[in-house]
Amino acid sequence: MPTKVVNIPYGTKNPYQDMMYSACGPEFCLTGPRNAPLSEFAKADFQPDKGIIHIHWDDRLFPEPEAASQESAFIAARTGLKQYQANGGRLIWTIHNQFAHSEEGETNYFRENRRQLAQIVDLIHVHTPHAGQHMISEYGADPDKLRLIPHPSYLGVYEPAALTLKRPMAIRDHTRFLTFGTMRSSRQLDRLQQASKKLTNRGYEFHLSVVGRVFPSGRRLMRRMRVNPNISVVPNRIPDDEIPSVFSQAHAYILPSTTTFTSGTAMLAQTFGLPIIGPDIEPHKQTTPEACHDLLYPVESPRGLIRTMIRVIGMSKEELTEKRQACIDFAKKRHPDCVSSDLKRALSELV
Repeated sequence: MPTKVVNIPYGTKNPYQDMMYSACGPEFCLTGPRNAPLSEFAKADFQPDKGIIHIHWDDRLFPEPEAASQESAFIAARTGLKQYQANGGRLIWTIHNQFAHSEEGETNYFRENRRQLAQIVDLIHVHTPHAGQHMISEYGADPDKLRLIPHPSYLGVYEPAALTLKRPMAIRDHTRFLTFGTMRSSRQLDRLQQASKKLTNRGYEFHLSVVGRVFPSGRRLMRRMRVNPNISVVPNRIPDDEIPSVFSQAHAYILPSTTTFTSGTAMLAQTFGLPIIGPDIEPHKQTTPEACHDLLYPVESPRGLIRTMIRVIGMSKEELTEKRQACIDFAKKRHPDCVSSDLKRALSELV
């Protein structure tokens, strides 16, 4: 019988967890309720058929209590987690983000939960060396607990891999840029809006597509973007079967955030051969091929983004094709099955 690995929380809209477990069988079987059974952790009969708990997105799993008098979700779960281990169960925790995805950001509650989780869990999974160092320096994580397993590419997820790999580069009547995903403030899209406005005013031929869910706080920025005739905005989540079309029509992907920690959309873009334009920070360098690092501009440069966009607009077909191939080769190396095999080895340590 395979060992069941309960992923908490488990999401069906994001294929990440299914990708990570794609090659973990037959020894391990991904399972998971949509809501964490926090009250079940301490029960002795919970462990025998569910020997490993895999924790994700801890800020969402343990939200701040609404009132100071209320017991936090983390305190309620902490005793159960420890008892679960005493019953023979094991815990692995994936670090997805540096800060909480909330209006409060990095609160003392968030930091204290992370410090305690780092002490409790058996293994800590990080996607980049930068994330591993962050967990050591900020939360005192034991380096021996860390397992570096990169974020997988999306080959074979939204369409057959063979179809993705044989698709030619989009016709380049003009250069098409893309940014995609949930439009949180951490993406710093105001920089992209300003750079695009300057390019338009100077007469450059390009098109920028902004595709993804927009929160109320970002609607004003999206309205400013829509004024630009070279920008189109689709302010909501698109169906999965439209994703290949959106990415295959672009030539480069723009990620202007200086606070990126893990970017699944960067791996999605490179799966379709789109080189990444973004600040030269460790998370970006560790999630892109070396052949494309020259498209990462200095963080302190106020004109870095616009200069790099201009460079890509003027780039020859031959150079852009080379960078496209470097991204595709990078995606092949991080095929979900390859990355999943690394996770399988980590899970094997726990049994």
